[in-house]
Amino acid sequence: MTKKALKILPILLLALFLLFFKRADFERIDTPYPLKQLALYSDGTAWGLSLENEVLYTTQGLKAFEPVKTLDDLNPASDGFATAFFLDEQTAYIAYFSSNNEHLVIDATHDSGITWNQTLLTYDNKTCDAGSAFLCFEDNTHGYLLHCSTPAMGQMKKMLYSTNDAGNSYTFLNDLTDTIAGYPQGITAVKDGTIQIAVTYHGIDNYLYQSSDNAKTWKPVEIFPRTEHVGYVDALAPIYSQKNPQDGMILLKVVHETAVYKLFVTKDGGESWHFDSELPCDGVRSSCLGEDQTVYIVDMKGTVYQK
Repeated sequence: MTKKALKILPILLLALFLLFFKRADFERIDTPYPLKQLALYSDGTAWGLSLENEVLYTTQGLKAFEPVKTLDDLNPASDGFATAFFLDEQTAYIAYFSSNNEHLVIDATHDSGITWNQTLLTYDNKTCDAGSAFLCFEDNTHGYLLHCSTPAMGQMKKMLYSTNDAGNSYTFLNDLTDTIAGYPQGITAVKDGTIQIAVTYHGIDNYLYQSSDNAKTWKPVEIFPRTEHVGYVDALAPIYSQKNPQDGMILLKVVHETAVYKLFVTKDGGESWHFDSELPCDGVRSSCLGEDQTVYIVDMKGTVYQK
């Protein structure tokens, strides 16, 4: 392949990527920061977590994002890992591992990023090291924290904690290492002690697990049927509407000879799911559901699309 062709190829791929989004009725949204995560509310209010681990906030639409916090004490062993959970217009939680290799840090704000309080969770680095962590809340008080180790010999430790005081403290709830197969990619608190964990798919393992008894027992949830034409499925954590928890969405990455992201929606709180549309498979980092049921997708480059 000539040098000229090598220069043109990325442009062609980008054009095809954008064309696919257009056909799937997705529209690109320009933001001043490339994003990891996003949450939108009414009247232009939104939260974001940038690729540089800046916590962003706006009351004037996505183009007016401004940093309200920068994370600068990240553990290098976790490759700059940080994740966010945005509860409402004023409340955000950020989880990451401290540079001293001793604490899982949860920073929280309840006033739109003006002030922050910090909770330090000590962990045994030999038992469950600094891999990843995911937060979710089912209301202003009750929530969950899933701490996962780095993979070792194909296995990942998965330690689940709960909070009943808005994240000021966390109590160990259960070791899910032998219960939840695969590598978690997110956790969702649905309602009334119902929790869902999305994972990567390995062989006969599932991609979504659910507990309806506050994490005591778990069962797989089947949304996309497994056939001989499916190599494996990865799931992003389900998202439910804050205004109407019966409405929700989930993205599944279905892989065989090629890969495609499939969007499924629910109108009954996750009891049943229905196929909505396909997305391009260049890589989806996260998704969110607006108050008006608009679907937002963040790709691996931090670009936002809406449908």
